[in-house]
Amino acid sequence: MQKTWLWIFGAMFIVPEVLWGNLIGILHMPLLPFYGNVQIFTDNPMIAYLVIIIEIIGVGGLIYLSNKQYHGTKLNYLFNIILILVLLLLIASLFLSYAISNMNLL
Repeated sequence: MQKTWLWIFGAMFIVPEVLWGNLIGILHMPLLPFYGNVQIFTDNPMIAYLVIIIEIIGVGGLIYLSNKQYHGTKLNYLFNIILILVLLLLIASLFLSYAISNMNLL
């Protein structure tokens, strides 16, 4: 049952990331997202918030399940550090998306 939830939480993070590449854009990685049209996010920022929140829930679930299943191993600590960094980047992305969408330039 835990492996099923692990796949679900993994898909909650990986599918939006592959489609739109939120973190790929922040980290300036050379990978291109599958669906590069982000005009939908600028037209309706609530969709961008929803996608980022789904990714945050997915990473949070991965952290929870990895701690529950592989508690105390060195590989688990490394995995948790990477996931926490990804989680912090997602939270920063959510904050910046919110701040930029509410900014009045003129």
